[in-house]
Amino acid sequence: MAITWRSPQELKELIKQDRPMQVFIMGMPRSGTMYERPKTDPILKELALVAALKKLGYTPYDFIDRILLGHLPLWTDALCAKYEGKGRPWGRPEFDRVFKGFDCVLDVPCTFFPLELSTSYPRSLLILNARPAPSWHRSMTSTLFHVFRWPSWPLLARLDPTFTGKWYEHILLTFQIFCNNDYSAPACIEAYNRHYEHVREVVPKERLLEWSVEEGWEPLCKFLGKKVPEEEGFPYVNDTEAFVKGHGMLWSYAVFNAVKNLGLGALSIGLGWWAAWYMYKTRADRKLTELLGL
Repeated sequence: MAITWRSPQELKELIKQDRPMQVFIMGMPRSGTMYERPKTDPILKELALVAALKKLGYTPYDFIDRILLGHLPLWTDALCAKYEGKGRPWGRPEFDRVFKGFDCVLDVPCTFFPLELSTSYPRSLLILNARPAPSWHRSMTSTLFHVFRWPSWPLLARLDPTFTGKWYEHILLTFQIFCNNDYSAPACIEAYNRHYEHVREVVPKERLLEWSVEEGWEPLCKFLGKKVPEEEGFPYVNDTEAFVKGHGMLWSYAVFNAVKNLGLGALSIGLGWWAAWYMYKTRADRKLTELLGL
């Protein structure tokens, strides 16, 4: 879940293009997709799988793209079909609909479909990025799980059903499937290990690379048939503080919508300006202001 986002206009142009699907990232969030910089590690401080894939010329379909393109309800339907038997299970036509314009896919809930994706796109390669499970859980606790516990989300979801409601419903279902929304270490680590074993079981070994950030460029480029870039280092993004601040912007937009929906005109305008100031103060990507219409 990167902090640097494509603008709606950029996405609109991107999805007009046809790109053959090439790579699926099957690891869980905070497993090297956006590496949390260790303060004492000068080599790995900027290494992140998403940045590496972009450097190699891929166009990733990330969680924020699903939000901006309005795809979360579609993925909620996909999860309901697979895990609750409600609706038609997804196959190549449904995946093509949401993947248009992209050639690389990562993050939940896409990672929950390793069999469906590997069979729907038989020429694709799959990467199972991993880190030690206890370390992964600590990272999730300080980022995603921390954000999910903000007490205002249920109320905001009710007041803003079109945006926040759909996001919140999707998040709850995703982690209900993954760990029964139990964010404790035992439950999450068990779910984490179960997910990785499932991917190993259903994906052909010749098409699967198990990779960790510490391994760097060499095994990644060899697997993808790419040359190792000559220059070293990638843009550093998505450390813990930046991650939480980025979701603070999401919260600001949710509050803006909630107040607007209540019909409090003056307060809505004032809150909108406050949200814009908050984004500026945190030095996050200014393109999100296009979503606010300011």
